[in-house]
Amino acid sequence: MGIFINHDDKHPTIYKNNVLPKEPNQEIVRCNSLTKLIQEQEKANQELKKSIEELKPRYNNLQKTIVKQCNNMKRQIHDLKSSYDHHEHFENEMIHSLHSLNEKNVTLQASIESENQIKTSILEQMNNMLASDEEMASRLKRNEAAIQQLSLQVNEQITRNKETAAKQEAFQVDVLKRLDKQEALTEKISRQLNHIRSIIFERTNYLAGKLEDGYKLTSSYVYKLMNGSDQPLEFTLLSDKKQNKQKQID
Repeated sequence: MGIFINHDDKHPTIYKNNVLPKEPNQEIVRCNSLTKLIQEQEKANQELKKSIEELKPRYNNLQKTIVKQCNNMKRQIHDLKSSYDHHEHFENEMIHSLHSLNEKNVTLQASIESENQIKTSILEQMNNMLASDEEMASRLKRNEAAIQQLSLQVNEQITRNKETAAKQEAFQVDVLKRLDKQEALTEKISRQLNHIRSIIFERTNYLAGKLEDGYKLTSSYVYKLMNGSDQPLEFTLLSDKKQNKQKQID
């Protein structure tokens, strides 16, 4: 604790010295329990301050966490409010749907009553149809014998038709075989006729050549006997043609 100096008008210079004191200038220290308590309190205050400084980042983090949780809670509350609004809207729609279903149910009951009347009418018509079917069945039973007789006749006719068709098919097969044989025979005869024609043609040409040669020899011989010339008839005819041609030119 420093020296107290009065600054008022009564004692302005008390405890005041113009010379600087030599340090340390305190030789005796009085210690009591209060001073010790104050020192311990100051030490505790320092430790508390240090602890507070250490806790300050944790507090900041905790504060951020609390703010984040508060924001999450706000979002959840907003979501819950939206869900509640949606649920309320859904309940209103359900109530409206129930009213509509009730009205439709009333209409359906009226339709069912009308359908019951229609069903009654349909049942009456079905009963009438059943009676008509029973009558038709009795008629069919009465005509069953005639139908069976007709069926037997039809089966017999079908059997006869099958037998006739089988015979006709066998006859057609036989005719086809005969036609095949006749066609082969005709082809063979045609080939033989063509061969005979070629032989006759060759023989005719040969005989015609021989006859022409014989005619030429005979003509030359007769001409020689009649004219007494050794020249053949062909050469004489050529000479006559040349003379006639020369006369025409002159």
